[in-house]
Amino acid sequence: MYMPTWAICFSVILWIFYYMSKRKEKEFSPFRVTVHPEWHDLLKDYNLINDDEAWKQLDKFYSKQSAENNVFEYGISFTVLKSDNESELIYNNNWKTFHSKVNFRERIEGVKIPDDELPSFPFSPELWVKNGYGGYEIGITTSESRKKIIMPGENSDLVKITTIPYSLFGLPRYKLGVLKPKKIEEQLKKNGWSKDETLEKYYEEDAIYRGEPIELKHKYFTVWYNYI
Repeated sequence: MYMPTWAICFSVILWIFYYMSKRKEKEFSPFRVTVHPEWHDLLKDYNLINDDEAWKQLDKFYSKQSAENNVFEYGISFTVLKSDNESELIYNNNWKTFHSKVNFRERIEGVKIPDDELPSFPFSPELWVKNGYGGYEIGITTSESRKKIIMPGENSDLVKITTIPYSLFGLPRYKLGVLKPKKIEEQLKKNGWSKDETLEKYYEEDAIYRGEPIELKHKYFTVWYNYI
């Protein structure tokens, strides 16, 4: 069967574009993410701390904690070492442990909220980060949300505040993980993140390999991430 030269050339070009697109989807660079709450606004707006004395006690409590798991000072930090269509490998920088997914909860021990039903066991909220449908979801637990728990170990007490889109990291494991810069900016804005000047470094190819930290700002969180 005879095929015109132009048809052969067109087929070759299509194959090249297809190959390059698939190759791009499979690219992955390990990266580190640190989520640090804007504690004053977060705890105040969610009715977890409302007076100066409570703030003093909170500062006093965490000033005595070790650096490794001081969530008040260091937030939650993790490193994505591997992410492909088969599996992931995550390193929890706070506790120096390995995991197959992002699902971390850190109790804010310095906050003690009295419980009328269990006066001997005051409530301490938790900061959490976990894999969600469109990205890494971030939030807390509150006195009200924990009342939703029916069985121990479930996540019905999690109050989601925002999401860091997977597209920011170009994760091939997740749907729509590789997007153009404009689409990424739209997703960030939709989730309440403001565009910092350093975000421009994300679009500089060499910046990825230099491992320079990039900062994202939210009303309740500051996030730093860098490729390693």
